[in-house]
Amino acid sequence: MNKIGWIGMFTVLLWCNLANAQYQRSDQSTLVGLEYALTDSEALTSGMADLLGGAGLAAMKLLGESSQWGKMQRRASDPIDFTTTDRFVRQYQRAGVAELIMALKSHSKWGSVKVGLFGKQNPTPKPQHRDAYRQWVSAIVERYDADGYQDMPGLKQPVRYFEIGSEFSSYEPEPVDEYLAMLEIAYQAAKQANPDSIVTHAAFLTTPVNLDVPNYRSLDKLWRDTPMRDRHHDVADIRAILDRPDLFDVVNIHNLGDPYEIEHVVRWLDWEMSERRYRKQVVISDTIPTSYIAWGPAVRCDRQPMGVAIPPASDSDRCALAEYFKQLVKGDPATLDATRRFVAYDHLKRTLIAADMGIAMINLSFTTDLPLLTGRLAQAGAGISAWGGAAKFNMRSGKVVDRYPLYYMLQELMPILSSATSVRRVELQDPTVRFYEIKGDRNSSYWVAWLDQQGVYIPGTNGKRQSVALPVSARQIEILTPSYSNVDGPSRTLLVKPPSVQVTLGPEPVYLRATR
Repeated sequence: MNKIGWIGMFTVLLWCNLANAQYQRSDQSTLVGLEYALTDSEALTSGMADLLGGAGLAAMKLLGESSQWGKMQRRASDPIDFTTTDRFVRQYQRAGVAELIMALKSHSKWGSVKVGLFGKQNPTPKPQHRDAYRQWVSAIVERYDADGYQDMPGLKQPVRYFEIGSEFSSYEPEPVDEYLAMLEIAYQAAKQANPDSIVTHAAFLTTPVNLDVPNYRSLDKLWRDTPMRDRHHDVADIRAILDRPDLFDVVNIHNLGDPYEIEHVVRWLDWEMSERRYRKQVVISDTIPTSYIAWGPAVRCDRQPMGVAIPPASDSDRCALAEYFKQLVKGDPATLDATRRFVAYDHLKRTLIAADMGIAMINLSFTTDLPLLTGRLAQAGAGISAWGGAAKFNMRSGKVVDRYPLYYMLQELMPILSSATSVRRVELQDPTVRFYEIKGDRNSSYWVAWLDQQGVYIPGTNGKRQSVALPVSARQIEILTPSYSNVDGPSRTLLVKPPSVQVTLGPEPVYLRATR
């Protein structure tokens, strides 16, 4: 990606993105992926794929600008250029990543109604270019369907996941009826090329709306009353898409709040689908670490402009968070180390919650830190998410410069999940205790536990701690700290006195493993 592409993407991330029914959980395992795969060069793509594929990830999502209509076909008369998408598919399939995800962004200077740097946008195809748009979608799906016809040379297996637009927000700001018309064209084109493709609508963005409410019928007012930077679509527009289940295969959401937001959004969607008498699986195609502040400066609390407080943060937390973010932006080593650990275990929590809720796939973030947004000029405008990288790469050679705690956490977790037969939350009397059982094949068992802080926990501080009796079916338990480096964390082995083991919990999860 050229310099303008980098700046454009991350500027958008900075300023624009950033009676209930019981959910029926699925027995299907949750695919765990990472975003975003960068395809600036063969060397960078290969280097990233080698490291991240080696961590055992089941999925990888391509940066949307690499699969954008206007980039792949710069003029109406030009052939479609598959250079970047081929590079992505070739390198990650070589690295053993099973599922690849592409967001098909319709943005095109010649083909879209209006795309530019300023002013009102509408990336849907112009009426006279709808056939060209249909052919573009069809050509991409056909090239990667592994049916032996017009396939990418060397394709090993099908690419199945295709998003029509990357997010139902400022990225897809057009009126919902126009988006639905585009979605219908794309869905039909994809299914004609590969009936087994999995087509998703542009992901719903609900953050920072708190969906943990007793009555979903009052969401219109709640949506209006929530301070938000992005108001291109409200709940009525989301419901208009949910009204058309014939145009998508799975329900697609973004999880840009804390990990517990997943439960609230999925339960709401379960209710919405029940109202419409259908059931589809949910995927989380995009996440960020719990960021506390986004869409604006986080290093101040007494004057505008200031970022939006993202739950569980509120206005009362701003000054304490501002002091933390000042140290983070300065690059204070202790603050930076604590933040990277926070990112890792935040995503561990997110993954287990998603698996427990029956989510079909979750993409964690990010492959590497967000360029520019960790610098002082950005004023932590994307909150903690700017430091959400799994590793640091040399952008020219693709060589690994550093591995961060998120990488080591994934490297440890993926083998455990790959052999798991189920992930379930064990409900305890104290709702602040989060306790998850990971049942594996060959009767192996892991548990993961932590204490829900129920509010802001600033990385590096002590947080709430509590001694808890955890029910485990084992004679002997090894308690381990998740791996955040290439050095094994501390562990201790306890003889269990049935029916429980006493463990002190805090904000950082601990593993419990049954030993013989």
